[in-house]
Amino acid sequence: MLIDFKTCRARFGSPYQIEKAIREGRIFKMAAGIYSEDGTESEIEVLQMKYPRAIVSFDSAYFYYDMTDYIPEQYTLTIENHAHLVRDERVRFYFVPEEVLDVGATTLDYDGAKIKIYDKERLLIDTARMKGSLPIDQYKEVINHYRVCRDTLDASKFPEYLEKFPQRDRIMRIIDEEVY
Repeated sequence: MLIDFKTCRARFGSPYQIEKAIREGRIFKMAAGIYSEDGTESEIEVLQMKYPRAIVSFDSAYFYYDMTDYIPEQYTLTIENHAHLVRDERVRFYFVPEEVLDVGATTLDYDGAKIKIYDKERLLIDTARMKGSLPIDQYKEVINHYRVCRDTLDASKFPEYLEKFPQRDRIMRIIDEEVY
């Protein structure tokens, strides 16, 4: 289980005692201000504790949903426009207005890790929205995956999700033409 510095300090009493617990192997330091009781958490779990508002998207989401064979070199997270972040070489951030950040957010159980990720419908909207920015080979691979699994998508989510996005007609046209 991951714990933050405040919880750790309440448990051990002081930064010195926290460092002592780390040296003795009673807890593990996973990142600055993030600790683990057993050290078995994945890197994505640590990143999600570090960036609690961020949602797994694009390359990382394609990977976790098994839509592509490509293994991303960095984690891709989407976060609100005005987030103040410390640079992290492991992460590529996409910024969106706060009113669309949580649209389609869900939790995926991946090898025992609970990952905050966009559902497949929101991911398709983002894929269509960013069509011109994504590598063409990756775009085609993901769209082909959606064509194969289109019957498993909940098409009723598209109008609800799209009402918060600009250029919703263009996005829906791309989805209709390329997936349905």
